[in-house]
Amino acid sequence: MRQRIIVCLILIVITFSACSNQVTDTRFLKTDNQETDQSKEFREGSANLVEANTREEQNFLQENKNLVTITKGVIVLGDRYGKRDFVRLYNEDGSIWYEFTYYYDDSDGKFEYANENFLPFAFHPDYFILALRCVGEDENRYEVIVNEKTGLRKFVRKDDPTLKFVTWEEYVIKVFAVGFDRKENQLREMPNGTIMKVELPNEVVFHPLEIKDDWLKVCWDDSRKRKKCAGTGWVKWRDENHLLIKLFYFS
Repeated sequence: MRQRIIVCLILIVITFSACSNQVTDTRFLKTDNQETDQSKEFREGSANLVEANTREEQNFLQENKNLVTITKGVIVLGDRYGKRDFVRLYNEDGSIWYEFTYYYDDSDGKFEYANENFLPFAFHPDYFILALRCVGEDENRYEVIVNEKTGLRKFVRKDDPTLKFVTWEEYVIKVFAVGFDRKENQLREMPNGTIMKVELPNEVVFHPLEIKDDWLKVCWDDSRKRKKCAGTGWVKWRDENHLLIKLFYFS
């Protein structure tokens, strides 16, 4: 009799323990369409981490997307370009990839030689503006970027009188105006010198004057005083091989 009682007590204890464990576990077990507090917290944490990484990547791209690499030089329109001349760009095998002229019939307001794959560093058919970043050369040709979005490269001939090679220094100094981040790249009294304390008008135009290594001397107009070249200062125009200024070709 005593043995039966002991066995019954043992069975009762085992059953109670199993039920307790089952109750404890059910705090974390849900149906398939529900989440536990722990899994939800983990999922949200992972999502926040991914979002933060994506945002950081996007910020980096946003900050660096406008950085222009300073290449070997720039191909621009030659001094001898005439009404009968065409600008020609070539494939690797020497065949013509694209040709156009600045003297075209614009009665319909359209550029009749349009090419959607031709997106160089600078181009405006109405103002005779052309700039192709030169990335290489051989004995007879310059290799240039013809599409700044895709990086597509083609060639121009060195003996083509309609085009010419210039250095970045020569190119920058001849543009109409430049723009720069006036907070990060402040005007200085001399190259790498003291930051200038000068009150500038809200709308100000900076014209390039002179280049010394990484520094560009600029002057600015003051519309308030109707005065051109109201003052001068120095800004950094490049940082190693990146352009730090924006170039404007006409007013």
